Amino acid sequence: MRCGNGMTFGRPASTGLTKAVGLQPRANVPSSPCYLIFSIPDSGGWPDRLGLVGNLPERIAARIRARGPMTFADYMESALFDPEDGYYTTRASLGFEGDYVTSVDLGPAFGRSLARAVADLWTLAGKSSPWDLVEAGAGRGILMRDLLAALERERPDAARGARPAIVEVSPRMRAQQSLALEGRDLRWASVAHSLAPIQGVVFANEVLDAFPVHVLTRTADGVREVYVGEESGALVETLRPPSSPDLRWRIPESVPVGGRWETSPAAEGWVASLAAALVTGYVVLIDYGGDETELLTRQGAGTIRGFAQHRLIADPLLEPGRHDLTASVDFTAIRRAAEGAGLRYAGSATQRDMLVALGIREATARPSTPIEQLRAASRRSAIDALLDPNGLGAFKVVCFAKDAPTEGLRMFGAPRVESAARYP
Repeated sequence: MRCGNGMTFGRPASTGLTKAVGLQPRANVPSSPCYLIFSIPDSGGWPDRLGLVGNLPERIAARIRARGPMTFADYMESALFDPEDGYYTTRASLGFEGDYVTSVDLGPAFGRSLARAVADLWTLAGKSSPWDLVEAGAGRGILMRDLLAALERERPDAARGARPAIVEVSPRMRAQQSLALEGRDLRWASVAHSLAPIQGVVFANEVLDAFPVHVLTRTADGVREVYVGEESGALVETLRPPSSPDLRWRIPESVPVGGRWETSPAAEGWVASLAAALVTGYVVLIDYGGDETELLTRQGAGTIRGFAQHRLIADPLLEPGRHDLTASVDFTAIRRAAEGAGLRYAGSATQRDMLVALGIREATARPSTPIEQLRAASRRSAIDALLDPNGLGAFKVVCFAKDAPTEGLRMFGAPRVESAARYP
Protein backbone atom coordinates (compact mmCIF):
# COMPACT_ATOMS: atom_id res chain seq x y z
CA MET A 1 0.00 0.00 0.00
CA ARG A 2 1.34 3.40 -0.82
CA CYS A 3 0.48 5.63 2.08
CA GLY A 4 1.56 9.21 2.43
CA ASN A 5 0.66 12.74 1.51
CA GLY A 6 0.03 13.04 -2.21
CA MET A 7 2.72 14.43 -4.45
CA THR A 8 2.05 16.00 -7.79
CA PHE A 9 5.07 16.43 -10.02
CA GLY A 10 7.46 17.51 -7.32
CA ARG A 11 5.26 19.69 -5.16
CA PRO A 12 3.26 18.50 -2.13
CA ALA A 13 -0.44 18.21 -2.65
CA SER A 14 -3.04 18.99 -0.02
CA THR A 15 -3.27 16.52 2.84
CA GLY A 16 -6.33 14.76 1.53
CA LEU A 17 -4.50 11.43 1.40
CA THR A 18 -3.96 9.40 4.52
CA LYS A 19 -0.67 8.50 6.11
CA ALA A 20 0.17 5.44 8.15
CA VAL A 21 3.13 6.44 10.28
CA GLY A 22 5.81 3.77 10.42
CA LEU A 23 4.16 1.44 7.92
CA GLN A 24 4.22 3.69 4.88
CA PRO A 25 1.67 1.89 2.77
CA ARG A 26 1.61 2.98 -0.85
CA ALA A 27 -1.61 4.91 -0.69
CA ASN A 28 -2.54 6.47 2.09
CA VAL A 29 -1.19 0.77 -3.58
CA PRO A 30 -1.78 -1.82 -4.14
CA SER A 31 -2.51 -5.63 -0.77
CA SER A 32 -1.38 -7.40 -2.98
CA PRO A 33 1.16 -5.61 -5.00
CA CYS A 34 0.27 -4.65 -8.50
CA TYR A 35 2.44 -6.68 -10.77
CA LEU A 36 1.94 -6.68 -14.52
CA ILE A 37 -1.66 -7.68 -14.57
CA PHE A 38 -2.44 -6.13 -17.90
CA SER A 39 -1.05 -6.52 -21.36
CA ILE A 40 1.11 -3.74 -22.71
CA PRO A 41 -0.16 -2.58 -26.09
CA ASP A 42 2.23 -2.41 -29.00
CA SER A 43 1.78 1.33 -29.34
CA GLY A 44 5.39 2.15 -30.06
CA GLY A 45 5.66 3.83 -26.68
CA TRP A 46 8.65 1.90 -25.44
CA PRO A 47 12.00 3.62 -25.98
CA ASP A 48 13.51 0.20 -26.77
CA ARG A 49 11.51 0.00 -29.97
CA LEU A 50 13.59 2.82 -31.38
CA GLY A 51 16.68 0.67 -31.03
CA LEU A 52 17.99 2.96 -28.29
CA VAL A 53 20.52 1.83 -25.71
CA GLY A 54 21.40 2.93 -22.21
CA ASN A 55 19.52 2.94 -18.94
CA LEU A 56 15.82 3.77 -18.78
CA PRO A 57 16.14 7.53 -18.07
CA GLU A 58 18.56 7.86 -21.00
CA ARG A 59 16.31 5.89 -23.32
CA ILE A 60 13.23 7.88 -22.33
CA ALA A 61 15.10 11.15 -22.92
CA ALA A 62 16.34 9.90 -26.29
CA ARG A 63 12.85 8.81 -27.27
CA ILE A 64 11.53 12.29 -26.42
CA ARG A 65 14.28 13.95 -28.46
CA ALA A 66 13.43 11.71 -31.40
CA ARG A 67 9.64 11.88 -31.26
CA GLY A 68 8.74 14.77 -29.01
CA PRO A 69 7.19 14.85 -25.51
CA MET A 70 5.30 11.77 -24.30
CA THR A 71 2.13 11.70 -22.22
CA PHE A 72 2.56 11.11 -18.52
CA ALA A 73 0.62 7.87 -19.04
CA ASP A 74 3.29 6.63 -21.47
CA TYR A 75 6.02 7.74 -19.10
CA MET A 76 4.38 5.97 -16.16
CA GLU A 77 3.93 2.80 -18.20
CA SER A 78 7.62 2.81 -19.11
CA ALA A 79 8.76 3.59 -15.57
CA LEU A 80 6.73 0.74 -14.10
CA PHE A 81 6.65 -1.91 -16.80
CA ASP A 82 9.62 -1.48 -19.13
CA PRO A 83 10.73 -5.08 -19.83
CA GLU A 84 14.37 -4.36 -18.97
CA ASP A 85 14.27 -1.58 -16.37
CA GLY A 86 10.69 -1.10 -15.19
CA TYR A 87 10.10 -0.93 -11.45
CA TYR A 88 7.64 -3.82 -11.33
CA THR A 89 9.49 -5.98 -13.81
CA THR A 90 12.95 -5.71 -12.27
CA ARG A 91 13.17 -4.31 -8.75
CA ALA A 92 9.89 -3.97 -6.87
CA SER A 93 10.52 -4.86 -3.23
CA LEU A 94 7.65 -5.40 -0.82
CA GLY A 95 7.23 -5.72 2.91
CA PHE A 96 8.91 -4.07 5.87
CA GLU A 97 12.35 -4.49 4.32
CA GLY A 98 11.20 -3.22 0.93
CA ASP A 99 9.61 -0.09 -0.47
CA TYR A 100 6.15 -0.44 1.04
CA VAL A 101 3.93 -2.81 3.00
CA THR A 102 0.51 -4.16 2.14
CA SER A 103 -2.38 -5.55 4.16
CA VAL A 104 -1.02 -9.02 3.50
CA ASP A 105 2.29 -8.19 5.20
CA LEU A 106 0.48 -7.75 8.51
CA GLY A 107 -0.36 -11.41 8.97
CA PRO A 108 -3.14 -13.82 7.99
CA ALA A 109 -6.07 -11.86 9.47
CA PHE A 110 -6.68 -10.00 6.21
CA GLY A 111 -6.76 -13.20 4.15
CA ARG A 112 -8.95 -14.91 6.73
CA SER A 113 -11.48 -12.09 6.62
CA LEU A 114 -11.49 -12.01 2.84
CA ALA A 115 -12.10 -15.78 2.87
CA ARG A 116 -15.29 -15.13 4.84
CA ALA A 117 -16.43 -12.65 2.23
CA VAL A 118 -15.60 -15.08 -0.57
CA ALA A 119 -17.47 -17.92 1.17
CA ASP A 120 -20.50 -15.65 1.54
CA LEU A 121 -20.40 -14.78 -2.17
CA TRP A 122 -20.08 -18.46 -3.09
CA THR A 123 -23.14 -19.20 -0.94
CA LEU A 124 -25.19 -16.36 -2.43
CA ALA A 125 -24.33 -17.53 -5.94
CA GLY A 126 -25.78 -20.97 -5.23
CA LYS A 127 -22.82 -23.02 -3.91
CA SER A 128 -21.79 -24.23 -7.33
CA SER A 129 -19.07 -26.88 -7.53
CA PRO A 130 -16.55 -26.59 -8.99
CA TRP A 131 -16.17 -22.82 -8.85
CA ASP A 132 -13.39 -20.40 -9.78
CA LEU A 133 -11.39 -18.34 -7.30
CA VAL A 134 -9.24 -15.92 -9.30
CA GLU A 135 -6.79 -13.33 -7.99
CA ALA A 136 -5.47 -10.66 -10.34
CA GLY A 137 -2.05 -9.26 -9.55
CA ALA A 138 -1.26 -11.68 -6.71
CA GLY A 139 2.18 -10.32 -5.82
CA ARG A 140 4.05 -12.95 -3.82
CA GLY A 141 0.98 -15.20 -3.53
CA ILE A 142 0.56 -14.65 0.21
CA LEU A 143 -3.04 -13.44 0.06
CA MET A 144 -4.17 -16.42 -2.02
CA ARG A 145 -2.28 -18.73 0.36
CA ASP A 146 -3.92 -17.23 3.46
CA LEU A 147 -7.35 -17.16 1.84
CA LEU A 148 -7.24 -20.81 0.77
CA ALA A 149 -5.96 -21.92 4.18
CA ALA A 150 -8.82 -20.10 5.90
CA LEU A 151 -11.39 -21.59 3.54
CA GLU A 152 -10.09 -25.10 4.17
CA ARG A 153 -10.14 -24.59 7.91
CA GLU A 154 -13.46 -22.79 8.31
CA ARG A 155 -15.47 -23.54 5.16
CA PRO A 156 -14.37 -26.92 3.80
CA ASP A 157 -17.59 -27.14 1.81
CA ALA A 158 -16.53 -24.12 -0.22
CA ALA A 159 -12.84 -25.10 -0.34
CA ARG A 160 -13.51 -28.54 -1.82
CA GLY A 161 -14.83 -27.18 -5.10
CA ALA A 162 -12.57 -24.13 -5.43
CA ARG A 163 -10.37 -23.89 -8.52
CA PRO A 164 -7.72 -21.26 -7.65
CA ALA A 165 -6.09 -19.26 -10.43
CA ILE A 166 -3.85 -16.22 -10.69
CA VAL A 167 -3.72 -13.64 -13.47
CA GLU A 168 -0.02 -12.78 -13.73
CA VAL A 169 2.39 -12.24 -16.62
CA SER A 170 5.60 -11.65 -14.67
CA PRO A 171 7.76 -14.82 -14.53
CA ARG A 172 9.48 -13.32 -11.50
CA MET A 173 6.22 -13.04 -9.61
CA ARG A 174 4.98 -16.43 -10.75
CA ALA A 175 8.09 -17.98 -9.25
CA GLN A 176 7.39 -16.35 -5.88
CA GLN A 177 3.74 -17.34 -6.05
CA SER A 178 4.75 -20.93 -6.76
CA LEU A 179 6.82 -20.97 -3.57
CA ALA A 180 4.02 -19.51 -1.44
CA LEU A 181 1.45 -21.90 -2.90
CA GLU A 182 3.68 -24.96 -3.24
CA GLY A 183 1.78 -28.21 -3.49
CA ARG A 184 -1.49 -26.64 -4.63
CA ASP A 185 -3.21 -27.24 -7.93
CA LEU A 186 -3.06 -23.73 -9.30
CA ARG A 187 -3.58 -22.22 -12.73
CA TRP A 188 -1.85 -19.14 -14.10
CA ALA A 189 -2.90 -16.89 -16.96
CA SER A 190 -1.53 -13.68 -18.44
CA VAL A 191 -5.02 -12.24 -18.99
CA ALA A 192 -8.39 -13.07 -17.43
CA HIS A 193 -9.81 -14.00 -20.83
CA SER A 194 -7.58 -17.09 -20.86
CA LEU A 195 -9.49 -18.40 -17.82
CA ALA A 196 -12.94 -17.78 -19.33
CA PRO A 197 -15.62 -18.75 -18.70
CA ILE A 198 -15.09 -17.80 -15.04
CA GLN A 199 -17.80 -18.89 -12.63
CA GLY A 200 -17.10 -17.72 -9.10
CA VAL A 201 -15.15 -14.85 -7.58
CA VAL A 202 -12.44 -12.59 -9.06
CA PHE A 203 -10.61 -10.32 -6.61
CA ALA A 204 -7.80 -7.80 -6.88
CA ASN A 205 -6.07 -6.03 -4.00
CA GLU A 206 -4.08 -2.88 -4.81
CA VAL A 207 -4.05 -3.46 -8.54
CA LEU A 208 -6.00 -0.56 -10.02
CA ASP A 209 -3.58 2.05 -8.67
CA ALA A 210 -0.74 0.68 -10.83
CA PHE A 211 -2.39 1.42 -14.15
CA PRO A 212 -0.92 4.41 -16.02
CA VAL A 213 -2.89 7.63 -15.75
CA HIS A 214 -3.30 10.58 -18.07
CA VAL A 215 -2.93 13.86 -16.17
CA LEU A 216 -5.22 16.69 -17.23
CA THR A 217 -5.19 20.30 -16.10
CA ARG A 218 -7.56 23.19 -16.57
CA THR A 219 -5.94 26.37 -17.88
CA ALA A 220 -7.24 29.77 -18.93
CA ASP A 221 -7.03 28.49 -22.52
CA GLY A 222 -8.97 25.28 -21.84
CA VAL A 223 -8.11 21.69 -20.91
CA ARG A 224 -4.51 20.62 -21.41
CA GLU A 225 -2.71 17.34 -20.82
CA VAL A 226 0.56 16.97 -18.93
CA TYR A 227 3.35 15.61 -21.11
CA VAL A 228 6.91 14.69 -20.18
CA GLY A 229 9.58 16.55 -22.14
CA GLU A 230 13.34 16.85 -21.98
CA GLU A 231 15.56 19.85 -21.32
CA SER A 232 19.35 19.62 -21.02
CA GLY A 233 19.12 15.93 -20.23
CA ALA A 234 16.49 16.35 -17.49
CA LEU A 235 12.86 15.22 -17.73
CA VAL A 236 10.39 18.07 -17.30
CA GLU A 237 6.65 18.47 -17.62
CA THR A 238 5.02 20.42 -20.40
CA LEU A 239 1.39 21.11 -21.32
CA ARG A 240 -0.18 20.21 -24.64
CA PRO A 241 -3.66 19.63 -26.06
CA PRO A 242 -5.10 16.28 -24.90
CA SER A 243 -3.62 13.28 -26.72
CA SER A 244 -7.11 11.94 -27.36
CA PRO A 245 -10.20 14.10 -28.03
CA ASP A 246 -12.32 12.33 -25.42
CA LEU A 247 -9.84 13.12 -22.63
CA ARG A 248 -10.93 16.76 -22.50
CA TRP A 249 -14.35 15.60 -21.28
CA ARG A 250 -12.89 13.50 -18.47
CA ILE A 251 -11.92 16.40 -16.23
CA PRO A 252 -14.85 17.49 -14.01
CA GLU A 253 -16.16 21.01 -14.50
CA SER A 254 -15.52 21.84 -10.85
CA VAL A 255 -11.74 21.37 -11.16
CA PRO A 256 -10.44 24.96 -10.91
CA VAL A 257 -8.06 26.69 -13.28
CA GLY A 258 -4.62 25.36 -12.41
CA GLY A 259 -6.08 22.19 -10.94
CA ARG A 260 -5.20 18.68 -12.09
CA TRP A 261 -7.13 15.47 -12.60
CA GLU A 262 -5.91 11.93 -13.29
CA THR A 263 -7.82 9.48 -15.44
CA SER A 264 -6.99 5.91 -16.41
CA PRO A 265 -8.71 4.48 -19.50
CA ALA A 266 -6.36 1.49 -19.11
CA ALA A 267 -7.75 0.62 -15.67
CA GLU A 268 -11.30 1.01 -16.93
CA GLY A 269 -10.59 -1.24 -19.90
CA TRP A 270 -9.08 -3.85 -17.61
CA VAL A 271 -12.20 -3.93 -15.43
CA ALA A 272 -14.27 -4.37 -18.59
CA SER A 273 -12.06 -7.32 -19.54
CA LEU A 274 -12.81 -8.96 -16.19
CA ALA A 275 -16.51 -8.51 -16.85
CA ALA A 276 -16.15 -10.18 -20.24
CA ALA A 277 -14.38 -13.19 -18.73
CA LEU A 278 -16.88 -13.62 -15.89
CA VAL A 279 -20.00 -15.64 -16.71
CA THR A 280 -21.54 -15.67 -13.26
CA GLY A 281 -20.28 -14.51 -9.88
CA TYR A 282 -18.55 -11.49 -8.42
CA VAL A 283 -15.64 -9.08 -8.86
CA VAL A 284 -14.16 -7.61 -5.65
CA LEU A 285 -11.72 -4.70 -5.94
CA ILE A 286 -9.75 -3.23 -3.01
CA ASP A 287 -7.62 -0.13 -3.39
CA TYR A 288 -7.02 3.40 -2.23
CA GLY A 289 -8.87 6.29 -3.80
CA GLY A 290 -12.44 7.50 -3.70
CA ASP A 291 -15.53 8.46 -5.62
CA GLU A 292 -15.30 11.49 -7.87
CA THR A 293 -16.90 13.71 -5.22
CA GLU A 294 -14.29 12.63 -2.66
CA LEU A 295 -11.38 13.23 -5.03
CA LEU A 296 -12.76 16.65 -5.90
CA THR A 297 -12.31 17.76 -2.28
CA ARG A 298 -8.60 17.93 -3.11
CA GLN A 299 -9.43 20.99 -5.23
CA GLY A 300 -7.32 19.88 -8.16
CA ALA A 301 -4.19 19.04 -6.17
CA GLY A 302 -3.68 15.70 -7.92
CA THR A 303 -2.57 12.40 -6.39
CA ILE A 304 0.52 11.29 -8.35
CA ARG A 305 3.36 10.23 -6.06
CA GLY A 306 6.40 8.04 -6.00
CA PHE A 307 7.54 5.65 -3.28
CA ALA A 308 10.80 3.97 -2.35
CA GLN A 309 12.06 2.53 0.93
CA HIS A 310 8.92 3.72 2.73
CA ARG A 311 9.50 7.31 1.70
CA LEU A 312 7.69 9.59 -0.68
CA ILE A 313 9.60 10.59 -3.80
CA ALA A 314 9.29 14.34 -4.24
CA ASP A 315 9.62 14.30 -8.04
CA PRO A 316 8.19 11.31 -9.96
CA LEU A 317 10.18 12.38 -13.04
CA LEU A 318 13.48 11.60 -11.33
CA GLU A 319 15.06 8.18 -11.85
CA PRO A 320 12.19 6.40 -13.65
CA GLY A 321 12.21 2.69 -12.95
CA ARG A 322 13.94 3.10 -9.61
CA HIS A 323 10.79 3.65 -7.56
CA ASP A 324 7.09 2.98 -7.49
CA LEU A 325 4.62 5.39 -9.09
CA THR A 326 0.96 5.47 -8.16
CA ALA A 327 -2.24 7.50 -8.27
CA SER A 328 -5.46 7.28 -6.27
CA VAL A 329 -8.24 5.34 -7.96
CA ASP A 330 -11.32 7.13 -9.31
CA PHE A 331 -13.96 4.60 -8.27
CA THR A 332 -16.73 6.53 -10.03
CA ALA A 333 -14.99 5.90 -13.34
CA ILE A 334 -14.37 2.26 -12.37
CA ARG A 335 -18.04 1.74 -11.57
CA ARG A 336 -19.07 3.37 -14.84
CA ALA A 337 -16.76 1.03 -16.75
CA ALA A 338 -17.93 -2.04 -14.85
CA GLU A 339 -21.60 -1.33 -15.37
CA GLY A 340 -21.00 -0.47 -18.99
CA ALA A 341 -19.44 -3.91 -19.43
CA GLY A 342 -22.42 -5.75 -17.95
CA LEU A 343 -21.63 -5.92 -14.23
CA ARG A 344 -24.05 -4.79 -11.53
CA TYR A 345 -22.97 -2.74 -8.54
CA ALA A 346 -23.34 -4.81 -5.36
CA GLY A 347 -21.98 -2.44 -2.73
CA SER A 348 -18.94 -0.68 -1.34
CA ALA A 349 -17.36 0.16 2.01
CA THR A 350 -14.09 1.18 3.54
CA GLN A 351 -11.68 -1.62 4.34
CA ARG A 352 -12.22 -0.86 8.03
CA ASP A 353 -15.98 -1.26 7.80
CA MET A 354 -15.68 -4.39 5.67
CA LEU A 355 -13.27 -6.11 8.05
CA VAL A 356 -15.35 -5.21 11.11
CA ALA A 357 -18.48 -6.52 9.39
CA LEU A 358 -16.65 -9.77 8.67
CA GLY A 359 -15.78 -10.20 12.33
CA ILE A 360 -12.07 -9.56 12.31
CA ARG A 361 -12.26 -8.60 15.99
CA GLU A 362 -14.43 -11.47 17.21
CA ALA A 363 -13.51 -12.58 20.72
CA THR A 364 -11.23 -15.59 21.22
CA ALA A 365 -10.15 -17.51 24.29
CA ARG A 366 -7.65 -15.72 26.54
CA PRO A 367 -4.09 -16.97 25.95
CA SER A 368 -2.81 -19.07 28.86
CA THR A 369 0.95 -18.66 28.51
CA PRO A 370 3.16 -15.57 28.25
CA ILE A 371 4.35 -16.44 24.74
CA GLU A 372 0.76 -16.93 23.57
CA GLN A 373 -0.16 -13.61 25.13
CA LEU A 374 2.65 -11.91 23.19
CA ARG A 375 1.48 -13.50 19.98
CA ALA A 376 -2.08 -12.40 20.66
CA ALA A 377 -0.90 -8.85 21.30
CA SER A 378 0.97 -8.91 17.99
CA ARG A 379 -2.15 -10.08 16.17
CA ARG A 380 -4.21 -7.32 17.79
CA SER A 381 -1.64 -4.74 16.72
CA ALA A 382 -1.75 -6.00 13.14
CA ILE A 383 -5.54 -5.83 13.12
CA ASP A 384 -5.42 -2.28 14.46
CA ALA A 385 -3.22 -1.35 11.50
CA LEU A 386 -5.63 -2.97 9.05
CA LEU A 387 -8.47 -0.93 10.57
CA ASP A 388 -6.61 2.38 10.89
CA PRO A 389 -9.00 5.00 9.46
CA ASN A 390 -6.01 7.14 8.49
CA GLY A 391 -4.22 4.29 6.73
CA LEU A 392 -5.25 0.89 5.44
CA GLY A 393 -8.69 1.17 6.98
CA ALA A 394 -9.49 4.02 4.58
CA PHE A 395 -9.01 1.82 1.51
CA LYS A 396 -12.15 1.32 -0.56
CA VAL A 397 -13.75 -2.06 -1.22
CA VAL A 398 -16.21 -2.35 -4.10
CA CYS A 399 -18.08 -5.41 -5.35
CA PHE A 400 -19.82 -6.05 -8.67
CA ALA A 401 -22.02 -9.00 -9.63
CA LYS A 402 -22.90 -10.78 -12.84
CA ASP A 403 -25.91 -13.07 -12.94
CA ALA A 404 -25.70 -13.29 -9.14
CA PRO A 405 -27.54 -11.66 -6.19
CA THR A 406 -26.51 -8.17 -5.11
CA GLU A 407 -28.37 -8.20 -1.78
CA GLY A 408 -27.27 -9.85 1.46
CA LEU A 409 -23.53 -9.20 1.31
CA ARG A 410 -22.22 -9.41 4.87
CA MET A 411 -19.09 -7.48 3.96
CA PHE A 412 -21.33 -4.44 3.50
CA GLY A 413 -23.30 -4.89 6.71
CA ALA A 414 -25.94 -7.48 5.78
CA PRO A 415 -26.53 -10.43 8.17
CA ARG A 416 -24.57 -13.63 7.64
CA VAL A 417 -25.89 -15.54 4.70
CA GLU A 418 -25.41 -18.90 6.45
CA SER A 419 -26.03 -18.90 10.18
CA ALA A 420 -24.74 -22.45 10.62
CA ALA A 421 -21.28 -21.52 9.38
CA ARG A 422 -18.47 -21.27 11.93
CA TYR A 423 -16.38 -18.08 11.81
CA PRO A 424 -14.06 -18.08 14.85
